[in-house]
Amino acid sequence: MKKRRKHKACLNCGELLNQKHNYCPNCGQENTDHQVSLGLLLREFTSNFFSLDSRFAHTFKPFLVNPGKITNSFIDGKRVYYANPIRWYIVISIFHFFFLAKILEPSVKDKKQRGFGGAKELSVEKYDSLFSLPDSVHTGWPISNARQKMVTHLIETTDLDATQIADSLRITNKSWFDGFVVNRIIKISQETTASINNYLFRQLPIIIFFALPVYAFLLKLFFWRKGLYIKHLIHSIHLHSFLFFILSWMWILLWLFPNIKGAAIPISILIIFSYSVLSYRKVYEIKLIWSIFRASILGLIYSFFVAIVFLVGVLISLAMI
Repeated sequence: MKKRRKHKACLNCGELLNQKHNYCPNCGQENTDHQVSLGLLLREFTSNFFSLDSRFAHTFKPFLVNPGKITNSFIDGKRVYYANPIRWYIVISIFHFFFLAKILEPSVKDKKQRGFGGAKELSVEKYDSLFSLPDSVHTGWPISNARQKMVTHLIETTDLDATQIADSLRITNKSWFDGFVVNRIIKISQETTASINNYLFRQLPIIIFFALPVYAFLLKLFFWRKGLYIKHLIHSIHLHSFLFFILSWMWILLWLFPNIKGAAIPISILIIFSYSVLSYRKVYEIKLIWSIFRASILGLIYSFFVAIVFLVGVLISLAMI
């Protein structure tokens, strides 16, 4: 039997309750303690994932014009009136990555252009002259410029796969790791710019999703006495949702008006930063100056972390091509 710490009134709508009430007869919210657990957050998310009901309409206005309100409301127990944070985040992120894909849609040139290599086509005589050079001449890790030209030549003129091309180069005195890197370079050189961009783009949602709890951890460090970790996690989800919302509009504007790139990016950054400052102030009840200071420092730390994670993710993604 599930244990509940019941209240005399519903935390969501204020309806007076008896101890026998497990759920509010007025709005249907469970009568239990307002300290939401991660399990409850996930259960509410999975219960009706695809139902875009009135809670989305109720959430939209305060989400845009009252930063931090829906975070506080959810933590205070008003979880029926507003959309589940995870559902809200996923719906907005779907729209975001849809419009980002439009911006990154490859041109005809991209579909033909090689992602790497790109060297001018070699004549047979030039290729033979490079091939005949001893390994000591081919300096450079993990593969010399001369051998990269040879790789490009073989890709353009033969149907050999990456392993066959690597074998044909007859590279000796290489460790297992060096050989693996050379093989990856050859496979990447065989891909087009468009295929590489699309492959990397598919990794972005995963990288950002796993960055969410890290941002929540940073919030916990910066606001140590301002609630349990789950509170910071919900706040992190709402802040990332707003980030994706603003970026979605930026992608739409850049898609329709490519020439406004110089103004759209800094304006978007300013809006996101201002929203974060106001949200910090409301959720953690701190002065505006401290909110600006902490948002600035936390933003720099988080940006640095995301850049490292993205770089590692790119390297892992390229290694798996």
